[in-house]
Amino acid sequence: MPLDLRPYLDPEQCALVVFECQENVIGKGSRIPTLVAAVERSGMLPPLARLLAAARKARVLVIFCNAEGREDGLGAPITPLHERQARAPAPAGGARDTSVVAALAQQPGDVVLARAHGMSGFHGTSLDPILRSRGVRTLLVCGVSLNIGVLGTALEAVNHGYRVVIPSDCVAGDPPEYGEQVLRYTLRNLAWVATSEAILSAW
Repeated sequence: MPLDLRPYLDPEQCALVVFECQENVIGKGSRIPTLVAAVERSGMLPPLARLLAAARKARVLVIFCNAEGREDGLGAPITPLHERQARAPAPAGGARDTSVVAALAQQPGDVVLARAHGMSGFHGTSLDPILRSRGVRTLLVCGVSLNIGVLGTALEAVNHGYRVVIPSDCVAGDPPEYGEQVLRYTLRNLAWVATSEAILSAW
């Protein structure tokens, strides 16, 4: 029997959280070319753009969770990933562009939460109080990457008492085959996983 997500997708109780879909992460300023390639291979941006448009039309709260560290690096996470990125050559002109990628067409009324530290949408941000002030019970978590950010945000959402839905065609991981395993073996135990089309049909 197909999964019926409609009881979980009341627009008044949902928020669509987009993690690090920024020019300097998956766009022209990225220092992670393999992640850029994974996003292109997944084809996640067009279905995510459609989901965003539908969310706004249904009055679902749209939140972009962006990494916007200081230029001097103070307060940045201390991880091997960040050390590798610091050593990577800076792309011409785009490395500091933390704006949402143009394909997702950020709109007035969308919430943009910047964080300088941490690896999930909740750490060091006002995400939780914003969600609670709107009566949100279900988070739809999209973006990159399945390796860390999407997984970490989903896990913290569960820890904070939220229900999580992952639109499977609106996320990507690096390498893609590992991302598929995160969805199959980890996120399916934390969240309901469905296509964006299934979510659109519920709205």
